[in-house]
Amino acid sequence: MPERALSRAEQRLSLAAIIASISVFAFTLGLSSPILALILEAQGISAGLIGLNSAMTAVGILISAPFLPPLTRRLGIVRFMLLCIVLCAVLLLALRAVPNFYLWFPLRLVLGFAINGLFVLSETWINEIADDHNRGRLIGLYVTALAAAFAAGPLLIPIFGSQSWIPFLIGAAAISLAALPLVAVRHLAPSFEAAGSAGILAFFRLAPTLLAGAFLTAFVDAAALSLLPVYGMRLELGEAVAGLMVAALVFGNVIFQFPLGWLGDHMNRYRLLIICGLFGMAGALLLPALGGGPLRWPLLIVWGGLTYGVYALSLTLLGERFRGTDLVAGNAAFAVMWGVGGILGPLAGGSAMDAMGPQGLPLVLAAACLLFVVLAVYRQGRALWRNRAS
Repeated sequence: MPERALSRAEQRLSLAAIIASISVFAFTLGLSSPILALILEAQGISAGLIGLNSAMTAVGILISAPFLPPLTRRLGIVRFMLLCIVLCAVLLLALRAVPNFYLWFPLRLVLGFAINGLFVLSETWINEIADDHNRGRLIGLYVTALAAAFAAGPLLIPIFGSQSWIPFLIGAAAISLAALPLVAVRHLAPSFEAAGSAGILAFFRLAPTLLAGAFLTAFVDAAALSLLPVYGMRLELGEAVAGLMVAALVFGNVIFQFPLGWLGDHMNRYRLLIICGLFGMAGALLLPALGGGPLRWPLLIVWGGLTYGVYALSLTLLGERFRGTDLVAGNAAFAVMWGVGGILGPLAGGSAMDAMGPQGLPLVLAAACLLFVVLAVYRQGRALWRNRAS
């Protein structure tokens, strides 16, 4: 990290680089998951196998976490993040050039590794430049940009279709442009060393609710991105509507995160975390009743905004509690939970759809939200009891 304090202009430039980097992560997932799912659906692949193939990106996220600190030390933060951006662009084109179900497994595995480098370092970086007075709003802005990038990916599908090269070419070009702000801040980037004294595994004891929040968001995100288009197709809504359902879900993320961040700066963040989990469960339970009609659009927007809010609030609380290299370890633990959630979400959702029909997907998502709420209420109750006892 630079020894002197950053000027306001340098802070804005750093924020632009952070947002550009995390947008590559979000845009790559937002485009690749639904478009590849639709390609496989057109090939007659089962929902379970589509979910398994999609989960390989999350496997890459999961297994890459221990390698990120040494790679960052060896290459430097900016050089490593630039390498990840190049890999994302190349792999996106490779997936279109080699439309082979079996070859997509290793390609999506490496893609998960590349996006995870951007994920961990961007999220550590944003918490380093935030302070306790503006942390919720700044991370709300950060997650808003992340959500907008998620939404931009699926929006290419109804415009150009899933069988065209055009979405892949546009995606690779947009990803490549994100390298420019990183080059501009190469002398301002902080220096994150090895994982801190707490270590990655210690966070499962230190912050289980926050890690569960990361897991839940990844679970819902991966299942929805890969299987919500299939859900729409099996309700016979058409490819364009199926793609727009994902976009509506993520659009809710775009418009809700800054207001949720503002609320988090003015009320108990753990309480708001539980409220978001409850709304996530309610939205999933309402989807079978409303998913085939016009009310699906406001439902998906509100459901998406409040469910993704679980992640933004968990990240805010992580930055509130930890600093420096311990924050790197915490974000690496978040990445592990994102990887696990991203693996289990498509697998559970796809298996439920194969067993129970399309409505198996929202039932699995509602159950995941319920488990998170139970854990969060239990942990918050224990914390309150300890405070009163002391």
